[in-house]
Amino acid sequence: MIIDTRALIGYTGFVGQTLIKQTAFTDFYRSTNISDIKGRCFDTIVCSGAPAVKWLANKEPEKDQQSIDLLIDCLKQARCKKIILISTVDVFSDANGVDEKTHVETHGLHPYGLNRYRLENFVRDNFDDYLIIRLPGLVGPNLKKNIVYDFLNNNNINAIDSRGVFQFYPMVNLWSDIKIALSANLRLVHLTSEPISVKEVAQEAFNMTFDNEVISQPANYDFQTLYGDVYSSHKKYQYSKKEVLLAIRAYAQSEQVTKS
Repeated sequence: MIIDTRALIGYTGFVGQTLIKQTAFTDFYRSTNISDIKGRCFDTIVCSGAPAVKWLANKEPEKDQQSIDLLIDCLKQARCKKIILISTVDVFSDANGVDEKTHVETHGLHPYGLNRYRLENFVRDNFDDYLIIRLPGLVGPNLKKNIVYDFLNNNNINAIDSRGVFQFYPMVNLWSDIKIALSANLRLVHLTSEPISVKEVAQEAFNMTFDNEVISQPANYDFQTLYGDVYSSHKKYQYSKKEVLLAIRAYAQSEQVTKS
């Protein structure tokens, strides 16, 4: 029996650990062994190996650039029939109203977004068969960051502005949604959801009245897709606000609190 060879880069991260639960891989890489991929050939490479801590990447831009450079250098020396890159909404400095056709403006873009856009361009330029998935905020089992995690764990919530508007992708559907994109022969897709305010998340998922003004310009994400019809959605998002709240509630009611 012939088994497809499928490599996962970033297998210890949140996205990688989620994918391991959803599909099978034959080879596993992270920053400590990524050099071992050089000279290897696979049917598919799934890359979720770019460091995901935005604030740290922006605080230490040279270190972040080196991490992406190492990843690119190793991928240059690997071969595959198809590569799937997990990227981010943060390639946009302003994600309000953007879709897959929106030009990415790199002038003034923060290091986190700039380096991940550089990785996207490397994939486009060096692989014949590729799929780039851009994700917004995430929610799902074992989530360890963002406001959903913070509300569950009462983690520095005084620093959260209730007027912020975010999007949360339900990670339990990731591989299923990737397969839909592959079947539709898409090269770039935004997997996204209807925007929801921090205040709504607090009230509807955590039964908490939350009014807190911290900054002059709260975050306002409206990350859209052109391919709602591919995902049986008639809107600019794969997931409705109702579906997002269901995912957040499921997380809040099943996840163990990790902070006192």
